[in-house]
Amino acid sequence: MKRLWILCVVCMLIANFAFAETHIDPVGDRGIIPQAAEAHVSEEGISPTTGLTLSEINIPEGATGLAATGRYMPMMVQISNPVSPKTKAAGTSNRAPWGVQYADLIYELPLHKNGETRLSAIFSDVIPTEAGPIRSARMGHVWLREEWDCGFMYYGQSTYKEGNVPAAFASLGTEGKGVLFSGIVSSIHPWKQYYSRGYKRKAEPEDVNGNVAEISKLIPETHIATNHTFLFTDEIYSGGDEANVIMVDWHRPSYNSMFEFDAETGAYKRSVADDKRNNTKYYPWIEFNTQEPLLLSNVIVQWTPTEFIRVDIPVTCNVEAMGHPGEGNADIFMCGRHISGYWKREGMNTRTVFYDENGQEISLQRGKTMIIQLPLDRECYYE
Repeated sequence: MKRLWILCVVCMLIANFAFAETHIDPVGDRGIIPQAAEAHVSEEGISPTTGLTLSEINIPEGATGLAATGRYMPMMVQISNPVSPKTKAAGTSNRAPWGVQYADLIYELPLHKNGETRLSAIFSDVIPTEAGPIRSARMGHVWLREEWDCGFMYYGQSTYKEGNVPAAFASLGTEGKGVLFSGIVSSIHPWKQYYSRGYKRKAEPEDVNGNVAEISKLIPETHIATNHTFLFTDEIYSGGDEANVIMVDWHRPSYNSMFEFDAETGAYKRSVADDKRNNTKYYPWIEFNTQEPLLLSNVIVQWTPTEFIRVDIPVTCNVEAMGHPGEGNADIFMCGRHISGYWKREGMNTRTVFYDENGQEISLQRGKTMIIQLPLDRECYYE
């Protein structure tokens, strides 16, 4: 009887170990030496940002983008991520975003020291007629726009000291390119007509809609966006270690997110926690109009040094700045697997390259990608 009891205990320990959470060290030396990465040119008819066949992409009425016109000119849109009063979970239920089902990439950056975040959607293959709720920009978003050299839609901005968005754009020479489209301007600006308030009775200030397609047409034809072609593969990744569930902890319960791998679709589905610290419930992250979940082929946690000039003014150092190098650890998740990797961005006008454990540029799965620029004092674990 005693032997049976011991055997049961051992089995339980083995089972618990098998499904134990793996906590990621954001700053540990992984011994990765990034190899030189060349600028890539996508194959004819293949998207440089999703790897999808452009002719097979459905283009809704009124939309534009690479799949519609053949012009590569991405648009970056600041998307609010507020807590829903119904679910107590950020960006869910009546606070869910709209239009983001057309985004090629979605970035999540810190907004407040208390764990609040903001999303930035990169539209390229398809640029829709509606997207929102559109909100303000911070310094990390400025530097992210410079990486893509894309059109930029935002509704408000930080003007505080080292986090001064207008001053940063002026010093970078961005103002004269015809790519900045602030929604808080007078009606004499031609793009103002494509912003509107009161979207489907949404409460202020989460009610700003933008016609991204029409605003994108205002970018001068002479402006050529920086090449931002990723590598893609048709091979199902089988290396690394298993990662069917990813947990991202912003140290703010209502912003903590979970990504669950769905083998049937080969993608991760994101959900967001409510504000309870015990008996936490997760709510699916869906598009407001379609009520459909966003399927993510790749999820990347880009560990990024972050300075808070004020509690609500973060500077996300996704390029060399404020004494921080433009590189660090990155954890790449795809196909239900985890890669302990690295990221590097050599300059303000160059793309971020993600590397595998051998220092080679990673080949992503075709489809949408979410990149979370997570401060070094936050947490991520998987199982």
